Amino acid sequence: MHVLIIGNLTPEMDSVVSSVREICSEARILEISGMDLIPTVNVTPDLIIVCQNWPDEYGPHILDDLVSRFPLSRFVCCYGVWCESDGRTRSIWPFSIRVPARSAASRIQREMEIIESHAQVFPLTAGRDEIFLWESSALPLRLDGEGIAPRICVFSGDSRYCSMLEDQIRGWGGEIVTASLQDTADVIVYDLDPWESVLDQLINRTLTVPVIGIMGLAHPEVIVAAKLWGVRKVVTKLAPGAELFHAIRSVCEFREHQPGDC
Repeated sequence: MHVLIIGNLTPEMDSVVSSVREICSEARILEISGMDLIPTVNVTPDLIIVCQNWPDEYGPHILDDLVSRFPLSRFVCCYGVWCESDGRTRSIWPFSIRVPARSAASRIQREMEIIESHAQVFPLTAGRDEIFLWESSALPLRLDGEGIAPRICVFSGDSRYCSMLEDQIRGWGGEIVTASLQDTADVIVYDLDPWESVLDQLINRTLTVPVIGIMGLAHPEVIVAAKLWGVRKVVTKLAPGAELFHAIRSVCEFREHQPGDC
């Protein structure tokens, strides 16, 4: 299996690259900095990921050229914050393959499931409603796949949002622990909104339990700051639920391989 990453890998695209390396760990990953290097690619990638950092970074016919050269490949365009209005002002990349770079992990996971014939295929011409239904469709997401439920503590200033997250995690087979027992948790899911208030809490944290942050807009500079203060991963609130699931599973699996961790 081959995965091709195309584009300028700015810090904003770090989450895309790390997601590819984690989810596509058994694939051969190729990276090229621009479309002019396409002729050097001598394989047919199963998945092609284009990193878009600004609106007119690529020409209007680039997708047609890619599809002509790699007709059997799956495509994902991971775009940065400067490209968020492209769906209204430009039509180079169809909505079916566009995904924000900060929430690309779940899309990459679903694309791999399509490639491995475990998920329904959708066409490049799929509309917004079709993609929404596809991304929100029920998946067999289980955190207790080996009979062991990870212990998860949820923090949020919004009690209803906190209850919703806890119910979702229980539905995945996770065990919710209270704030008073947070030191026994395998991972803490922390609502990082409002950032200015939560930042002080992060600075004063003394526990070593890994933290996954949940945030609304999650601008790149805030994500970088959160990680500097110990947040392992940041998931946006508008991302599909599978994004949080994969973040929790990834952190728990990492802990399992660390000496002294449960």
